[in-house]
Amino acid sequence: MHLAIHRARLLDNLSALGQIGRVAPEAGGGLDRRPFSPAERQARAFFIDQATVAGLTVLTDGAANLSARYACADPGAPTLLLGSHLDTVPHGGPYDGALGVMAALEVVRVAKEQALALPWHLEAIAFTDEEGRLGDFFGSRAVAGAHTPESIAQFLAAAGAYPDDLAAMRPLAPGGLTPDGIRTARRAPETLAGFLELHIEQGPRLEHAGLPIGVVTAIAGRRAQRIVIRGRSDHAGTTPMDLRADALLAAARIAMTARDRVARDFPEAVLTCGNMRVQPGVYNVVPNEAELWVEFRSGSPADLAAISALLREEIEAATAAPDLAFEVDEAAGHEPVALDATLQAAIRRAADACGYDWMDLPSGALHDALLLAQVTPTAMIFVPSVAGRSHSPLEMTHPGDLVAGANVLLGTVVALAKSA
Repeated sequence: MHLAIHRARLLDNLSALGQIGRVAPEAGGGLDRRPFSPAERQARAFFIDQATVAGLTVLTDGAANLSARYACADPGAPTLLLGSHLDTVPHGGPYDGALGVMAALEVVRVAKEQALALPWHLEAIAFTDEEGRLGDFFGSRAVAGAHTPESIAQFLAAAGAYPDDLAAMRPLAPGGLTPDGIRTARRAPETLAGFLELHIEQGPRLEHAGLPIGVVTAIAGRRAQRIVIRGRSDHAGTTPMDLRADALLAAARIAMTARDRVARDFPEAVLTCGNMRVQPGVYNVVPNEAELWVEFRSGSPADLAAISALLREEIEAATAAPDLAFEVDEAAGHEPVALDATLQAAIRRAADACGYDWMDLPSGALHDALLLAQVTPTAMIFVPSVAGRSHSPLEMTHPGDLVAGANVLLGTVVALAKSA
């Protein structure tokens, strides 16, 4: 028998969840379910209600990660995790994170309804604060055991700026969101069978290819640099153009030439100049300083190294004129993470069995899967984003693609159970 998710139930649940935290169009539209906010707590309550109706076991860990579990016959068996996050960015869309959570819940629900005999416990999980209002991938980092005393302290300090929200959340997490309580959320690798995350692509590749399913091969590495160009202030009306040491002009050249070279030579990479600050910042003075933030991403460690070298070349060329100088600070980043080949193969088999065409592709965006891949076999399924829009009120994925992704997630679980 070919199993399928309950289409109407999934779409109804996504629609209902998509009303929680809705922002009026005149206030910018979209959703606002920032972590620990009243809207995010309401979304948690919705998840709990649906899991309870389904007869699943509801769990919350010390980092406030929320789960719904279908237990297998062996109490000592490991757990296969499925899920994503319920929180949004301000003015976000209805499917970023939410699809992965509600589809996971639907898959676990179907497994229980069909009394599937599984070799592991099956658990739908909603990770806390994926979007980073208070802590960078706070919940999945806790599960992976990747928190440091410093990262926990930073999280609690950030949460302390919202005392009412923090007070409302403390009773919902065992340990009261204390440092010791947060550390209890760690899952030992031997207790996990793997992690699968269904997510909207947040880019245009699947839509351009006309395909409903993406099999994610890797999560791109990321590096960022703060570049400061120093020149000389001069009178804008009296200093000839060829005698200026214009820091802004040099920074603009870096932004343009680096972007063009990456687009030409590294088609699978991206480079973004996302912020610039200019001093003294008045129209009648030649700028004496420009601070430029550059971020670049690629699924290839070699490409990241080559782009870093390329960027250095462009900085040196742009500041070769007299009275120009530069400094570069490397910001925190991470290396590319390859996802599990066995799980990818299971996703492809599930898509074929469901009759959905697919393509392999890397993820340029970061996800909870990045942290889980450090401790357990991990894979991701993408479905198309209309026009590639996400983190936006314009975020949209067609209902048929939402259902397709959930069916492939279910099919992957079934395929893995059969091969275990």
